[in-house]
Amino acid sequence: MSGIQWGDLYNEFKDQKFDSKKLEVEITKLMLDEDVQNKKGIYTYVLTRKEKYLNIRAFSPNQKREAYERQKGICPVCKEHFEINEMEADHIDPWHSGGKTTAENCQMLCREDNRRKSGK
Repeated sequence: MSGIQWGDLYNEFKDQKFDSKKLEVEITKLMLDEDVQNKKGIYTYVLTRKEKYLNIRAFSPNQKREAYERQKGICPVCKEHFEINEMEADHIDPWHSGGKTTAENCQMLCREDNRRKSGK
């Protein structure tokens, strides 16, 4: 695939052992996942495990508003009230654990709590 820095990936991961059959299964699963918007990023992701390469679909404005109203503007982590523009959408069940980008899996967190949670 063009646009992938194959040389850089080779240099970084050339000494690691990978199970090609497991990688192929994972790549196929990710190719079929509708939340993955950047299909060429899948190859970099399976090596680096950095979700940024997948460009996972973000929650829609309607999904964010629905979660905000459901929570009455209260951040579930710090229990404080925020305006919607002071909050960020978050996957309740993380995408990397199989959580989907659906209204039911959306929660609004204050920016500070969302950044603290990010990547865990």
